Amino acid sequence: MPDVMIAGAGPSGWALAAHCARLGLDTAIVAPNPLRTWPATYGLWGDELAMLPPDVTAAEPKVIRAYTNKAHVIARRYAILNNDRLMAALTKNVTVITGRVVKTDHKGLELADGRTFTAKTVVNAMGSRGGTAEQTAYGVIVPEEVAAPIVAPGEAIFMDWRGAHNTFLYAMPLGHGKVLLEETALARRPAMDFRTLREALRERLEPYGIKIDTPDVERVRFPLDVPKPKREPVLPFGAAAGFVHPAAGYSVGEAFRLAPRIAAAIAAGEDPWPAVWPWRARFVHFLRHCGLETLLSLSAAETRRFFELFFDLPPDAQRGYLSGRDDPGATVAAMLRIFRRASGRVRLVCAKSVIVRARHMNNG
Repeated sequence: MPDVMIAGAGPSGWALAAHCARLGLDTAIVAPNPLRTWPATYGLWGDELAMLPPDVTAAEPKVIRAYTNKAHVIARRYAILNNDRLMAALTKNVTVITGRVVKTDHKGLELADGRTFTAKTVVNAMGSRGGTAEQTAYGVIVPEEVAAPIVAPGEAIFMDWRGAHNTFLYAMPLGHGKVLLEETALARRPAMDFRTLREALRERLEPYGIKIDTPDVERVRFPLDVPKPKREPVLPFGAAAGFVHPAAGYSVGEAFRLAPRIAAAIAAGEDPWPAVWPWRARFVHFLRHCGLETLLSLSAAETRRFFELFFDLPPDAQRGYLSGRDDPGATVAAMLRIFRRASGRVRLVCAKSVIVRARHMNNG
């Protein structure tokens, strides 16, 4: 019987599996194609990279810009992961089981073909389920010389809100002379469809002479308002544990940051749940959902102004809101800075969002 069995072979599942194996735990991971290289593009902030194995970044742009009604330079390191190298670094000393998980409980897993496996600790890392507000994106991967008219080599665009669709451009070098140009609908209820996103991307790139008729395409869709899971015998982790930032969409950095703590708790025979959802993280989760509800209620012009205020924040304040999962003080400070400078209408939206989320929690 393995010590740990993890359902799901995304970056979060493999991160926890790797740390468990390094602590001497007999660890297995189960997925339909557990060794398949992840097709998605993953970006992390530089202060999150210390949690990763060395030499797993594909690109680290020297300058990161954002555009609202004015240009901003983000004074924070950013990197794109090399999925092949990261996978190779994580998959050592872990048993791989190929199959589709149809059931998990505190004893083990059941697969679609009828096989069952038992383990001392069972982890669900199969991604998020449910939610009504979603982030979607449609992108194309082009040579850097093709992308040069809109993003110079060695640079990146984190968010460019200038456009007619209340979407933003994410333009990021991927290494090996390739650049991802991706149109993103940050938060919609219901989600913006890929056809609309593709048209928005075409309209944005056409003035620069960049065509989007390429087979190298990335499509992204995932829920943002997934509630914090209830405490159960099967331990959730990654997006399945509600790690997705409701107002930004990031989750991989949190998974890599928490994986060593969770693995250490399991190895020590302790309850890992307090490390997954301490009270401070629960409060930040509430605040972030308030931010999401605010974004969902803003017009295109108000959204641009909102992010203009955000990118005007000092780097530490930006970091506190984007990465301070268990730092409610930093989250509150960043939100209050924006609130004080926002218009009266946006302030009203913010206040209503807090009331809506509080009622939702009480009713839940």
